[in-house]
Amino acid sequence: MTTTASPSRRRLPTGTVTFLFTDIEGSTRLVEAAGDRWPALLAEHDGLLREAITAARGTVVKTEGDGFFAVFASAVDAVTAATAIQRAIAGATWPEGLAPRVRIGMHTGLGLLGGDDYVGIDIHRASRIADAAHGGQVVLSGPTAVLAERELPDGVALRDLGRHRLRDLSQAEAILQLDIDGLDTEFPDLRTADATPDRLPVPVTSFVGRLAECARVRDLLEGSHVVTVTGTGGTGKTRLALQVGAEIGARFRDGAFFVDLAPVHDPDVVPSQILRSLGDESSAGSRPPRDALMERLAEREVLLILDNFEQVIDAAPVVADLVAASPRSRFLVTSRGPLRIAAEHELPLEPMVLPETPDPDALAHSDAVALFVDRAVAVRPDFAVTAENAQAVSELVRGLDGLPLAIELVASRVRLLPVPEILARLDPASPGTGAVDLPERQRTIEGAIAWSHDLLDPPVQDLFARLGVFAGGADLEQVEAVCEGVEVDLLAGIAELVDQGLLRQVAATGGRARFRTLHVIREVALMKLEATGASDDVHRRHLEAYVAWAEEIVPHFLGEDRKDWLDRFDTDHDNVRTALDWAAVHGETDLALRLAAASWRFWQSRGHLHEGRSRLETAVSLRGGEPVHRAQALEALGGVYWWQGEIERCVTPYREALAIQREVGSPADVANAIYNTALAEAVAAHSMEVTAEMRAEVYDLFAEGEEIYRRLGDDNGLGNIIWGRGIAIADLDDDVPAAMAAFHACIDHYRRAGNEFGMGWGMFEYAIFSARADDFDTSWTYLVDGLELFSRHRDVSAVVLFIALAAGLANAAGDAEREARLAGASRGLRNASGTNIVDHEITRIRGLTFDELEPGREDLAAAYREGLAMDLEEAVAYTLGRAGAAAPTS
Repeated sequence: MTTTASPSRRRLPTGTVTFLFTDIEGSTRLVEAAGDRWPALLAEHDGLLREAITAARGTVVKTEGDGFFAVFASAVDAVTAATAIQRAIAGATWPEGLAPRVRIGMHTGLGLLGGDDYVGIDIHRASRIADAAHGGQVVLSGPTAVLAERELPDGVALRDLGRHRLRDLSQAEAILQLDIDGLDTEFPDLRTADATPDRLPVPVTSFVGRLAECARVRDLLEGSHVVTVTGTGGTGKTRLALQVGAEIGARFRDGAFFVDLAPVHDPDVVPSQILRSLGDESSAGSRPPRDALMERLAEREVLLILDNFEQVIDAAPVVADLVAASPRSRFLVTSRGPLRIAAEHELPLEPMVLPETPDPDALAHSDAVALFVDRAVAVRPDFAVTAENAQAVSELVRGLDGLPLAIELVASRVRLLPVPEILARLDPASPGTGAVDLPERQRTIEGAIAWSHDLLDPPVQDLFARLGVFAGGADLEQVEAVCEGVEVDLLAGIAELVDQGLLRQVAATGGRARFRTLHVIREVALMKLEATGASDDVHRRHLEAYVAWAEEIVPHFLGEDRKDWLDRFDTDHDNVRTALDWAAVHGETDLALRLAAASWRFWQSRGHLHEGRSRLETAVSLRGGEPVHRAQALEALGGVYWWQGEIERCVTPYREALAIQREVGSPADVANAIYNTALAEAVAAHSMEVTAEMRAEVYDLFAEGEEIYRRLGDDNGLGNIIWGRGIAIADLDDDVPAAMAAFHACIDHYRRAGNEFGMGWGMFEYAIFSARADDFDTSWTYLVDGLELFSRHRDVSAVVLFIALAAGLANAAGDAEREARLAGASRGLRNASGTNIVDHEITRIRGLTFDELEPGREDLAAAYREGLAMDLEEAVAYTLGRAGAAAPTS
């Protein structure tokens, strides 16, 4: 990176000045795409900017990489320069796909010089305003707008974007945008602290001490891409990382995120777990999760806290790749050992500061004592360090090695015992019963946990051990299922574990109580469980509980409240993963088949198709199992193949499932297998020459399925059959009116059955075929209804197809800019979800391929990139918010 030295102090204006900052959005990708052409491109860019700034009587203070910092004595001149820059960039001839997108921010304030450069808050304000902009956008502060609004360049207008809170600045700032005729004026929301996602868990206790350590981590993150806080379990690594995240997370343009790796033991799952923490729109879909993750974070600026990395240390190369893919991001890792990658700076976390003497002044300056007092007061508000207990408090925290978790666990005993008696019972000179080959401090933690554990009655100890099987916590109903038979009132036992600090109540989901253990405590619980000899039995109970739970909630995945049920499944996804892993290793074929089959609709709706395919293929590869359960898993696998766009591949598992169901299934199961097989064969036939025999077989299957469903009075099943027959009529007979009649009829059946999922797909097909018949008004009406329904449930796979259809309608209307933006939005969400069926002929309007919707003109590339950057909510809002532009008249 080259830096141009600033001009001499005499040339820089002082007093009231306007600061202007620029840089190129997505420059890393641009450098990679340009290759050897980058130096010439950058030189052309620099020349255009210098010329515009100089012509407007501005001074270039410095350049850094592709960014410029300039100053103007007049706000009008600064606005003139910004306008000229954007017009020059837009008017220049660039190699195809390599046009730079320059963002510009301005602020007017006091020009204070310190040496040969500016200092003071106003320069930082200008820089933060520029950081909030997008490529091609010019934004300015309220003071700049007031000074320039009466002398704006021709063809330029101001647009008020409201007040925004900028990173590192306490007061909100009024920000306006320059709308320049002939250039882009529509941009995503500003990248300000208001819009910055903060997905850090809220700690349930206050943060005590560790001020020096927090400052050290903050300083290291300024210069290091990866900071790994290392130390034995219980030293407070997670709590320190969360505190640092709370302090500096708002500085990162695209947010701060916490990734809990405690439930994860397979390094290959780490990318999926990170994607899950980044949000619903970040799932891997059909792509390898590692590839999806790199794409998701490319050009982003996030703080990513990766907690408990030690058990997936083989995934360290993922972090190294993330550093290369997202150089502006920072990665704060907690682990019992370093990752040993080049970008890493390790910070060993020592125990808390201990008192040197029992003198009250020494105790007052001890972090360890402060933590003990804070936690003791929480359980006994009248607790205080006194002359009588000062010696015991000092000895106690010293005997616990200043380890935060040990201190917290022991402090909970203040509720019942005075500190001297706690000290006598704990015997800090021999603090633990942990394994002798553990490090001394780890033995202290083990001892503190064991002491709390040993104070429990045996039935509560049994409950504690069993709770170790839960990954990521559990609702009370799952705890009841797994811990049935424990000889203690369950709620009383849970309350005692919470009181002892061995269990924590976490934020309730859907009004249900939820509990979890800290990672290091869960390890102890699992060791205790193993020692009882009941480990396999409890793990099997855990597996059985989640099979029953998943099968109970699956029917709700299609109804009116499907979002709530999908969210509920997501909360326990780690438990499902843990159960499936254990089932596969221990040969529990039936339970593995049932749980995988029950999970597939969640994997499809929430964009986990890649993982779903892998787990279903593993399940069906296991030996044995009841035929009916194998048939269900085969049908689920066929469904995953369908959504991945591999229609021909899904025919085989569907046929195999049908053969099994004809032998052992109920009439409803047979009819469902008939529907799947007939639909797959009808669509697969589209890519080959259809024979009379093929056509007859498909229609015979649909007729058989319809007869069964009518006999059962099953409206939902009839909706499926009629929907599938509509697809077949369109593909095999090219009879659009008859197909549309079928789709209209299926919607009525689905509505009576309360199947909103089916209703939405009936609407989609009606919209598609209305468009093929050039009835664009009807197509748009059904598109809006279906998209509103699916977006309410956050069904990203469905949203991908609806937005692709909207892009096709924009194409038919001749609105190239809207088409490009929608195509980008659909492509971005498709990449996130793996919904490759969007490429299949059955989802197209007028035979358009998805690639044909992507812009071939350079002037549309910006709109396409803006669409790519949209998240689910933004894409849906854009699609629905400009209906008139997308719906041409017939």
